[in-house]
Amino acid sequence: MNEATRLWVFAAIFSIASYAVSAGLSLGTAAYAASIFLDPVVNLTLPLLILSVGFQAINKRGGALAIGIITAALFALSFMFFLTITELIAGALTEVSAYFVGYRGLKASTINTAVFGLSEGALSVEIGALFLHYAVPALPLVAFAVAFAALGAFIGYLGESISSYLVRSGIMK
Repeated sequence: MNEATRLWVFAAIFSIASYAVSAGLSLGTAAYAASIFLDPVVNLTLPLLILSVGFQAINKRGGALAIGIITAALFALSFMFFLTITELIAGALTEVSAYFVGYRGLKASTINTAVFGLSEGALSVEIGALFLHYAVPALPLVAFAVAFAALGAFIGYLGESISSYLVRSGIMK
């Protein structure tokens, strides 16, 4: 399998897995109905962990962007257009971050996952609120952004731990 095909196949696998877990968690907890602030918190746990491992499994330029594009397409197919915009932006910002810090290692995993979590969480809250004709005030949005970044960094740490185990055991190259 050539490198470009491998990139898109891995991006599709991790995007679909993350999307499926995200949908299950959102529906199972009814987070989407409870609050526009609770749904991103639920989606920034196990689904983000899957994406964090995916960034490291792909380990190539364009990996984060490919994951963002495929995940955005999945949300578009579900008619959740505010999340489509969010995923495209989060994928692009994470790709820029990965350009500077790489894809593997504790530093790269923590920073990239924090960037993805921050942008996905904060943007989904703001864009979701705007769809409801409500603008989230700056102070709560900043507080949630800090929380999303901290959660993303923690998930990145967990993702790096899982990925390093997979590399050591020979499951992942």
